[in-house]
Amino acid sequence: MAQKPLSRRSFLRDASAFAAVLAWHADGGAAAAQQATQRPSAPKNDEPRFSFLRLQASRLDEMRRFYLKTLVLPLHREGKSSLSVRFGRTVIEFTAAEKGEPFYHFAFNVPENKFKQAKDWLARRCPLLRDSSSGDDEIFFKAWNAHAVYFRDPSGNIGELIARHTLKNARNGAFDEQDILYASEIGLPSRAPEQLATGLSENLRLRQYHDSSMFIGDERGLFVLPPTGRPWIPDRRQRAAVFAAEITFQGNGVKEYRPPELPYVLQRR
Repeated sequence: MAQKPLSRRSFLRDASAFAAVLAWHADGGAAAAQQATQRPSAPKNDEPRFSFLRLQASRLDEMRRFYLKTLVLPLHREGKSSLSVRFGRTVIEFTAAEKGEPFYHFAFNVPENKFKQAKDWLARRCPLLRDSSSGDDEIFFKAWNAHAVYFRDPSGNIGELIARHTLKNARNGAFDEQDILYASEIGLPSRAPEQLATGLSENLRLRQYHDSSMFIGDERGLFVLPPTGRPWIPDRRQRAAVFAAEITFQGNGVKEYRPPELPYVLQRR
């Protein structure tokens, strides 16, 4: 389905800022686009930043069927109360939640030349999430030069396949599960996202992405930092909330960082 280009950060701002973003796109965003063209190109290598994520989950039996049978992704390890799935070069371990129904947002890079194939592949296996306002089942992020499609798993996680055209990771052949390259985004909501962004930047020596403190890292690994209660893309009925997460990443800075008063653990590989 055709759709208008959207700005990803517009979903993370307050109402007045959201209106300003819409105006920016209506005007074509000429100045910002010119600035974007002056940024250095993406690195030639395509090594992932996130090698391991440990997330809480409910309905582990359903999660197992969804990821191993429906999406046909490889099992990495399984325990009595955990399930580890390999998403290309990233392993995600889902551990049984002791209470509640935790959920997260995560995204996976796919070859930049295979978005349509990736979307068709996903649509044959599960329902695609549609934007709550437009009804579109895919999104083009103009400022990022990226196409994305979304799904929801049995635990309520919002997963995303994203083709970032700034990366030189094109592949030949038909799309299959081996073209899910690695996890490139993980959402870390908080009540003070600016403070969290500063902590990540200073301790992990990462930069803002496209001049937004709501995104820390780069195309190979982004921390997405919405305020709690902010709607997630694309289903605005699902709002960001804080749940424990452990992340192993490639980078510099401290060996381990635990943001104050948040259940996040970030360990450098």
